[in-house]
Amino acid sequence: MLKRILLLLTASLFYTFQTQAQAYEPGLLVRTNGDTLRGEIENGFWTEPPAFIRYRSTPDRPSQLFQPRQLRAVSFTGGRYFRYEALPIDYAAETRLDRLPGRSFTNVLIDSLLADVLVEGPVTLFRVGGSATTHYLLSSPGRPVLDMSARRYFSRTGNGTDVVVDGNNYLNQLALYFGDCPAAYQAARKATFTPAALAEVVQAYNQSCAPAQSPGRSWVAQTKPRRVVAFQGGVVGGVRYNRTEAESEPQSGACADCRPHPFAGLYGELLLSSRALALYGELSVSTFRGKSYQGYYLSPQQLDPLYHHFTYQALLGTARLGVRYYLPLAHEQQLILGFGYELNTVRNPTLKTAPGPAGAPDLQYLEFHSPTLLPNVAVGWRAQRLTLFTDIQLYNSFLDDSYSTQFITSNLALRLGMSYRLGGNPDVAGKGPPTAR
Repeated sequence: MLKRILLLLTASLFYTFQTQAQAYEPGLLVRTNGDTLRGEIENGFWTEPPAFIRYRSTPDRPSQLFQPRQLRAVSFTGGRYFRYEALPIDYAAETRLDRLPGRSFTNVLIDSLLADVLVEGPVTLFRVGGSATTHYLLSSPGRPVLDMSARRYFSRTGNGTDVVVDGNNYLNQLALYFGDCPAAYQAARKATFTPAALAEVVQAYNQSCAPAQSPGRSWVAQTKPRRVVAFQGGVVGGVRYNRTEAESEPQSGACADCRPHPFAGLYGELLLSSRALALYGELSVSTFRGKSYQGYYLSPQQLDPLYHHFTYQALLGTARLGVRYYLPLAHEQQLILGFGYELNTVRNPTLKTAPGPAGAPDLQYLEFHSPTLLPNVAVGWRAQRLTLFTDIQLYNSFLDDSYSTQFITSNLALRLGMSYRLGGNPDVAGKGPPTAR
């Protein structure tokens, strides 16, 4: 198992050296007071409405954070366009199989958010992504906003079998909405539930039936996210303090390795589409000191063995897997919260004490403490490529196998470390300054 994880992480790290997280692109913000700010905006490649917008006037100036309610619009030069709108969202719409309801129903709530604009004109087409489904909304002056969304639900047949039913009624919704416009009505009859097809219906109305009879401005080509996930990685190192008990001591719980040790290795992060959550992997090597024992007999007639206690030192290889959350701070900095699990392997042990009466002990079966069921916890601070962090991992006891020690023990490793990101940025095309597309 450990070998497979190590190979997987090594392969992932091969790709991570090409990447980093933040991508600034030229654009503008319109604040609620009407002021327009031109400069660079961090592109989060959002699949859901942005929770915040990070802006800087020039590359050498500190960034500012804006909440959606502080803005009217966000526009990337040649890229996506968002408008702050209060829209009726049917939160009962669901497409995830494990969460499908047993009937079709609605739960419409007015939500104020930054909506993706696909077409802006007499009839405007918005897109609002979500974990359950994607909503497409039509807005026109003097008419209620129309919410169309993919949805499925379970229905029970006459023989008692549950089947999945497609509840997306967008074709009838479009027919009713554009019933007074023959061009849009005909386009709606053959429209698929895709951004391009729905935009074609809207443009048919804007061009044929709206008073100005001209197509609205379209952002359909720009709204497709360029990258769902991204890799980044680099080097990691620092100091590791082990507080671990010996396998056997005259006094239970005696510390075998209460001292700091250097550690170093590689890390990799698989950043998800929001760039606020990542899967984290790490390979590192450190040293540690342990205490164990060797049983021996002085004569064949001896019934109970005697024990020789010895001290050894070895390399500790560690593989960690977990998740990390990135919380934005001012000046392009981030607060990091992480959780994960680890696997350890002992390599190259050497004896640090004199051999006992039975000679040198066999060191090939030595083990490091296994982690408890609780994950390790990490807290860090990131600025550009540099990350400072501390984390703690609890370990099981060799001497106490009670239920409580599967969660909480006095055996632990406390690390204080630093990592440095290597490689380029997958969210920016080419090697020059960031450009939107």
